[in-house]
Amino acid sequence: MKPKHDRTSLARTTVHPNRRTLLKSTLGLACAVSLSSLGLAACGLISTNILDKTFELSTQKFSLDFGSTTGKVPTVVCMIAGDPKCSTLATQVSAAGGTATGICDTVTKACGADIAVTKSYPVTLSNDPTFVQTVGSKAIAIVKAIELHYGANNASTVNLPEMDLYIGPETAKSPADKDVYLIDKIPAIAKGSVVADKSRKIIVQAGTPAFERFSYYLSNPKVPFLLMISGKPTVKAGEDLPSGKVDITITPAFTVGLPL
Repeated sequence: MKPKHDRTSLARTTVHPNRRTLLKSTLGLACAVSLSSLGLAACGLISTNILDKTFELSTQKFSLDFGSTTGKVPTVVCMIAGDPKCSTLATQVSAAGGTATGICDTVTKACGADIAVTKSYPVTLSNDPTFVQTVGSKAIAIVKAIELHYGANNASTVNLPEMDLYIGPETAKSPADKDVYLIDKIPAIAKGSVVADKSRKIIVQAGTPAFERFSYYLSNPKVPFLLMISGKPTVKAGEDLPSGKVDITITPAFTVGLPL
């Protein structure tokens, strides 16, 4: 005799064709949601529908103008740090583009001056022709690399020490302001020296606050921000008074993932 089947059991395990179609549709929708939110081409597979694109923005120029004063820094004798006579010297040092503060070199017993200089360059990516042509209205899926290529022409009488490079919101006035982050340092640039445009570079390290801010502005190109350079060159007794101009050029370059 043929074994009897439990019709009740069969009813529980057999999927009606219409239900099977509905199940497939539901699973397809789940994969689609995963694709849009996690960048997956299929459930469990990394999407290949991402195009790596590297592009440069327009070159930005920071100019430090120390004026046209000639002559030497006068020798003013001082004995201790904070000697008020050094403050008097600071007023005699031409520091166009910067604020001079008198200092006492307790070794040489002579006053000098620190010149604090901060320069900003505003950027709005949606207004940059290269960004518009390369990225346009595409959503940036991932930021893979950020580099800043730079050059300089120090035609001034001032030896520039290393300078700090920052990124921050357009409202920032100084490195101490909110949401201003250090990118890296630009090495010292001696007076009379020339560094060819884009011949040196700074790599913005992934995982740093500066990288995260750059990534945010790349994903929100209509939000303006600024790059800021800050330094404090020093002039000493007997050296040339600050004079002449320094130009520093910076060309940002990005590698990003764009949807195909």
